[in-house]
Amino acid sequence: ANISVHEPRQPQDKDTMFAFSMEGNNQPTAPRSEIPFAWAPGWNSPQAWNKFQDEVGGKLRHGDPGVRLIEATEGGLDYFTTVPASFQAQDGQWRIAPYYHLFGSDELSQRSPVFQSRMPQPYIKLNPADAAKLGVNAGTRVSFSYDGNTVTLPVEISEGLAAGQVGLPMGMPGIAPVLAGARLEDLREAQQ
Repeated sequence: ANISVHEPRQPQDKDTMFAFSMEGNNQPTAPRSEIPFAWAPGWNSPQAWNKFQDEVGGKLRHGDPGVRLIEATEGGLDYFTTVPASFQAQDGQWRIAPYYHLFGSDELSQRSPVFQSRMPQPYIKLNPADAAKLGVNAGTRVSFSYDGNTVTLPVEISEGLAAGQVGLPMGMPGIAPVLAGARLEDLREAQQ
């Protein structure tokens, strides 16, 4: 045949202790403590580790590959026990739910002309019930104040938000990421 069908060589990394091959060297008798994976025919992965240990559940036959730097302490992980209260809607208050976009939510992508053409225009998403209470429809401009600045945005209606929440596209021009999770109290239809 006039074509080559051989498989190309795997990429080589001279700074690693592992072999870059399709088969690899996974012999339990090889004198090394660094083991990239454990597999043996007819064995499940946890059982395959037994072949590399002095005894079942024991230490690795050729030594441990390193030391554990961080040890858990008694009561050191209290953030798993402190659960915040669930969200409850309150009249006249809204909680900002962040919306992130692949194109435009970070400041560097906003500078690219290609990304700018894909970025959505800034908006505020409202639950249909909240939009009805405010007397606004999709496209109506609403405003709110935060940290001395007034922000005015067009409304988008979304069934995906709970009543009492508003969605803002985080990182878009004029919408500071610090708004994520903040409370709004002065959401109103913008003056024409």
